[in-house]
Amino acid sequence: MSTFETYASLRARGNPNALLVDAVGLLEERRGFALDVGAGPLSDTSFLLQAGLCVDAVDKDVQTVSLAAEVDDPRLSVVHADIRDVPLKAGAYALVVAIHVLPFLPRADLPGVVSALVDGLSDGGVLCCTFLGPEDSWAGRRPRMTFLSRFELDRLLGDLDPIVCSERRYDGTNAKGEPKRWHVLRRICRKVPTAGAPWGARAALARISAEQGSP
Repeated sequence: MSTFETYASLRARGNPNALLVDAVGLLEERRGFALDVGAGPLSDTSFLLQAGLCVDAVDKDVQTVSLAAEVDDPRLSVVHADIRDVPLKAGAYALVVAIHVLPFLPRADLPGVVSALVDGLSDGGVLCCTFLGPEDSWAGRRPRMTFLSRFELDRLLGDLDPIVCSERRYDGTNAKGEPKRWHVLRRICRKVPTAGAPWGARAALARISAEQGSP
């Protein structure tokens, strides 16, 4: 892969993810702010803008910044950074999208990021996200990535109201067109007011790790 063949450049001008289309359809009002984590080629971001939302798009890929200039929409704000380094305002977003990005975080960093994303949702806000399962062909070969079983993911997102919980295993290709076995867990969840109780992603994943002896 050359310097310019990043995920954003390889997937530029693609269609929005089908899971996101479903999530937008669940919004009570198509206004306010959405957060697109790992925005990459801005396909999902563009769909959110067309749906009437203002969008904060976060990605450390410099190609995302270049693509944003082509979009040229004042409702789009691009943050060129790793999501782990981005402070999120509590209750700011009606929709948070994290498609094909969270598995690339180390296991130790995942609960903190997920907790921040959920805290960033307004009451009744929707989280749309994907994870990779243990039968994915990258599992065991990429130690800095995180692969979760359905049980682990249910525990991680246990304080949210589940709307879509699906799991797919299939043979496909990666962004470079190379053959790959996929094990994808897809989630759409809604944040339910909890009378000020803190959201427990870090504690949930810590319990899972302790039970299974994970590092």
